[in-house]
Amino acid sequence: MEKAKPMRLAMPTVAAWIDELRAAFGKDAVDQAIRAGMDGQPTFHARENGQEVGTPIPYDENKVVPMSDIHLGPFNAVAAPLRKPGRP
Repeated sequence: MEKAKPMRLAMPTVAAWIDELRAAFGKDAVDQAIRAGMDGQPTFHARENGQEVGTPIPYDENKVVPMSDIHLGPFNAVAAPLRKPGRP
């Protein structure tokens, strides 16, 4: 029987989420993002049960958009007709 890794035991919800990401996007892509986050790049950051791993994404207060300002709903986008070269 394989011994469970310490971080998997300390962060079971994060471990389960990572397993789902690996299933959806592939082990190589997810593991690469995790390694980069552990190496100081803001590509992966997780916190659970007082444990924290990876690199937090930089937070810039001047670039924050409150959720109350975001409209999530249906919209109809209509593209403008293509213009032929030389015509207004």
